[in-house]
Amino acid sequence: MATLDEARSAKAALRENVTGLDGVIGVGVAPEFTASIGQPPRDYPARKQGTSPAGRSPVEVLSEDELVEQVAGPGGSWVLQVNVTDARLVDKIPEEIDDVAVRVRVVGAVRAG
Repeated sequence: MATLDEARSAKAALRENVTGLDGVIGVGVAPEFTASIGQPPRDYPARKQGTSPAGRSPVEVLSEDELVEQVAGPGGSWVLQVNVTDARLVDKIPEEIDDVAVRVRVVGAVRAG
């Protein structure tokens, strides 16, 4: 389990590790839980209420009402996340950097809508 500060520190090392891999489109820090942002784990107290106020999207609720330290929940852990456009890159990215787990998400190419 990594704290937010540990994950932020390890992010620079991961970014260096994936430099030059064509298809890496993002490196960041993310909460360890894997539920979608609109459906957090049931025991996540800040979101037990259900629907977002005034019809706002869950992303707006998180950005306006929650501190980043609270997103992982009480005692929550953080991971590094790498977004890639090609599943063949998964094996080229380490599973862990500086004792912080690395999650790889294949998201496809980013295009303007």
